Amino acid sequence: MDMMMETAKTEELVQSKMRREITSLDDDELWAEFEPEGIDRVLSGEIKPKTLITNYGVLRYRRFPQRGALIAKEMLSVFPNSTYIKWKWGFSNSLKELIGIAKERACTSLVLARTNSDGYDEIRIVSLLNGAAAEFSVLNLIPREDIPDQASPPIRLYPEVNMGLFTSPASVGAARLIQSLFPKVTDSGPRNGACRRNIAFFQNQKGCIHYRHYWNHAEEVSRVGDGTRVMKVTKKECGPQFVLMLTALSKIAVETGSEKRICVVNITAAITF
Repeated sequence: MDMMMETAKTEELVQSKMRREITSLDDDELWAEFEPEGIDRVLSGEIKPKTLITNYGVLRYRRFPQRGALIAKEMLSVFPNSTYIKWKWGFSNSLKELIGIAKERACTSLVLARTNSDGYDEIRIVSLLNGAAAEFSVLNLIPREDIPDQASPPIRLYPEVNMGLFTSPASVGAARLIQSLFPKVTDSGPRNGACRRNIAFFQNQKGCIHYRHYWNHAEEVSRVGDGTRVMKVTKKECGPQFVLMLTALSKIAVETGSEKRICVVNITAAITF
């Protein structure tokens, strides 16, 4: 019996080492580890997602300013039904406790923001539905207040999510995880001759996910001169703007907060989705 247990432990260790040696996130088996049912229920509209966002418990690094709070607040305007809690000294940075807080608030996901020790801004999206945890570097962030002629996101109108060019296993897995933070939106069509659209664009370009958010308003107006009814379209950007690069994938045990690192990719390396 002891020999069998020892053999099982050895095999488990070998498998663990094999996992850590994987250098590509573009692998069917990596995403196949995660149960799809929970995210499917969000995408179908059966579950309305709710997100807890925090800047996580990260100390200020001497070489780089900590931008976690700024990133977290910008993410608050990106993901609907989200709540922000600011990390303070003495506040636990235990993933288990943060998951506990999120579950107490009936959240389906957790977003952690920070500037890491190498000076890169990053967010970590943790699904509380299947334990998937993806880390993204946040590049070229332009806060909402710096967007020219910026429009405030419309209230009570969830954004329609437009996912473009997500085709490979890694990009599809990342797209599903991101989209699970957005309630399903059904197009109700124009009302009283007017059409309002709140659109969030995520477009995959060579391993980088570009995000833009627009508010479109179209309505029929009378043209000056002959009174002909024409459609007037107003398009404004809500912001923020940023680019996400997937750098790591982990599996989280939601009940305990324990983590199994599946794959890590150096941000300086070229990532092909």
